[in-house]
Amino acid sequence: MKSNETALWEHLSGMLEDKLSSFPGLAGLCLRDLTSGEEIRIHADLVSPSASTIKMHILAHLLELSEAGDLDWFERIKLDRTVSVPGSGVLAYFDDPVELTVRDVATLMIIVSDNTATNLCIDWATIDGVNEMLGRLGLTNTILQRKMQDHDSVREGNENLSTPADVVRFLDLLYSGQGLSPSVCAETLRILKKPKRGYMSPALPEGTVIASKPGGMDKVRNDAGIVYQERRPYALCIMTTYGLGDRRLGETLIGDTVNFIHGYMTMLDRSGPWGQGVPMAFLSDSAASHTAV
Repeated sequence: MKSNETALWEHLSGMLEDKLSSFPGLAGLCLRDLTSGEEIRIHADLVSPSASTIKMHILAHLLELSEAGDLDWFERIKLDRTVSVPGSGVLAYFDDPVELTVRDVATLMIIVSDNTATNLCIDWATIDGVNEMLGRLGLTNTILQRKMQDHDSVREGNENLSTPADVVRFLDLLYSGQGLSPSVCAETLRILKKPKRGYMSPALPEGTVIASKPGGMDKVRNDAGIVYQERRPYALCIMTTYGLGDRRLGETLIGDTVNFIHGYMTMLDRSGPWGQGVPMAFLSDSAASHTAV
């Protein structure tokens, strides 16, 4: 007998298709319930510029190298204008040299999407090293091909690419502690949970724990993350490209869609398989333990 929950997922999928089809460009989405494994895929294999979401993968490989002893996570690096890259972030705009640990630099890559920090992290991780990890994890549609602000590579079409399905698979691996070591997964998520500006977070209730990385370029807006709930945490990636006109259209699509999805996922988090409400006292300790802060 098909439960009401299965029917609800089918209904939600149809409504999300309508939302994405109204976007004046191309939009793809992948949503996965990390408890049940239920998934909604809408243009989820559409290969698009990853923008700064690729920085999640760079972070994970840096942590692999640190764990293997090939990188000193706590080495102090002196940074000055000779390594500065314009664009997002803060390091390029410091007047004086600054000394930071490798971990600090990687954290800036995530929380303010710092391009100078990212290019240093790519130097340490190497493009080949990140792509080897991606292949090992089965993320066949995700590739790192250039540094930030490498305009020659952009003109030649050597873009950093991914798909909503690949990004959600990566987030699922981090959540389950698979593919990479449990400690690498845990530390990657810990850093991804740090506060940052994005398109998903403002659409969620205040206090919601989310491990995420947004990304944006001209005509491209992406955001992806794990949203933690008591029983039904979920991974979500929305990617938009060929965005026509106002850049805020992509940001609005992501925000509205995230808010819409979270309403349904919260309802599932607090309901039984037939749609009846479940008292909080019935929530299992094992499920609640996934709500990391």
